[in-house]
Amino acid sequence: MKPSFFERFSSGAAAAALILLFAAPAVANSVIYTGSSVIFEGSTTGSYGLLSSRATFTSGTSGTLKLLLENTTSGTSNAPEDLLTSFYFNVLTGTTTGTPAPLGYQSAFGQVYYAVRGGVPDIPVIYTPPLPGGTVVTGTGLSNLQAFNTNDDTWQFKSGFTLGPSPALAFGVGTVGNTNLDPNSFNGNIVGGDDFGIYVGDATSSSLDGRLLVKDSIEFEFDGFSGFSLSQITPNALFGFGSDPTFVISVPEPTALVIATLGIGACGINRVRRRRMAPVGTAVVS
Repeated sequence: MKPSFFERFSSGAAAAALILLFAAPAVANSVIYTGSSVIFEGSTTGSYGLLSSRATFTSGTSGTLKLLLENTTSGTSNAPEDLLTSFYFNVLTGTTTGTPAPLGYQSAFGQVYYAVRGGVPDIPVIYTPPLPGGTVVTGTGLSNLQAFNTNDDTWQFKSGFTLGPSPALAFGVGTVGNTNLDPNSFNGNIVGGDDFGIYVGDATSSSLDGRLLVKDSIEFEFDGFSGFSLSQITPNALFGFGSDPTFVISVPEPTALVIATLGIGACGINRVRRRRMAPVGTAVVS
């Protein structure tokens, strides 16, 4: 596998690595506040071409927050580094300041496939953890992808992170260790490896053959959102592809964060039109 982003730096340069992480070049990235949703979109160039992703937040019932996490890459995932494997975000008591919301892990569901290369369609399955010792049966039903225990291997939710510049990202969901983001990483005994990353298309490469992968998207739900609004989701987020992560998408890029923050504060402006010019991302408020 291609050396990870952070393997280019020594362990003594962790702070500089984090700064460069958020400065990773992106083809397009934006955060859009619509009133009924908050949408983060971003793209970057991977080894096999353009990688893109989307995270959509909406309010659920009884004080819950829903997150639809999607791998929106056009084409087929060809390697582990093409898998969407983590996402970091924050919800504050203010719009850009304050303490994080008391979010808890309510649910995570997605359609798991057994990847088969060689022109054979991938097989939809239902997975019950943990591995080894869990069960995998053929079926088109959604699998419970919450990871709490050793070898669950699915998606862990963690809080208390301090990733990136202010406002730092406090929450994350991930299915790999993300060890290069220590201490903002996940528990490698609970998750880890390439299984359960979000992919697109049908597997065609030997590096994905035999993997249990999630097709297209996962829907998460968190409790503890009662009394909060979608406007309190901070205007910055991070997507991770691969296990280290190999590629990252920062939304928006550092120069665009100021624009995004000003967009949220401009209550007298009904709409700030989103720009598609790279490398600057924007925030749209309505």
